[in-house]
Amino acid sequence: MDVNVAIDPALTARYPQIRLGCLAYEARVEKENPALWAEMEARVVPETLRLLEERGLTGLEGIRSSREAYKAFGRNPTRYRVSSESLIRRIRQGHPLYRVNTVVDANNLISVETAMSAGSYDLDRLQGTVTLRVGQPGQGYEGIGKDYIDMEKMLLLADDLGPFGSPTSDSHRAMIGLDSTRILTVLYCFSDAIGLEAALERAAGQLEQYAGARGVRRWIVTA
Repeated sequence: MDVNVAIDPALTARYPQIRLGCLAYEARVEKENPALWAEMEARVVPETLRLLEERGLTGLEGIRSSREAYKAFGRNPTRYRVSSESLIRRIRQGHPLYRVNTVVDANNLISVETAMSAGSYDLDRLQGTVTLRVGQPGQGYEGIGKDYIDMEKMLLLADDLGPFGSPTSDSHRAMIGLDSTRILTVLYCFSDAIGLEAALERAAGQLEQYAGARGVRRWIVTA
């Protein structure tokens, strides 16, 4: 599947450990996969609670490093939490995770397990190269289920049409719906201590198992 993903080289001057883990695939999106939620309840939630008891939020490398990256670019990570932290906080508080569709639900399972933010995007709604860069003054969008998000100084994904995603919240433009067929899932990695290749391999298997992903291509992008 033809998709180009890049990182603005200027980012690594300020935060050298930025990488993107990418998976491109086709899928028939369904409303729900009961097996995913059984796995979430039986294994993922108990394991997450155990890790939180042992390490706390900042003991999870995906969250710790995401906070450091946000600070490096001038955004407050407690005000603009990355999505993995928001999901794991919901689990800690005893709240159920949102059920959206099979791809988004699998995306969130991957994010909880790795503590890295993950975003899934409809490739048919994107144009040109997808680039991770810093938001400019005046840039922003309506987040999914959120109000307008000011993207200035925020790490974001943009294509030829402008910003559409970030580790905090994605926009409506490229969101996954039941009509989506060609999909890009991105893991936002901000630490060399994270085994990103192994995380991608596991994520590919989970997308195949729970979201019906086919022809998964995975790769890592560095600046």
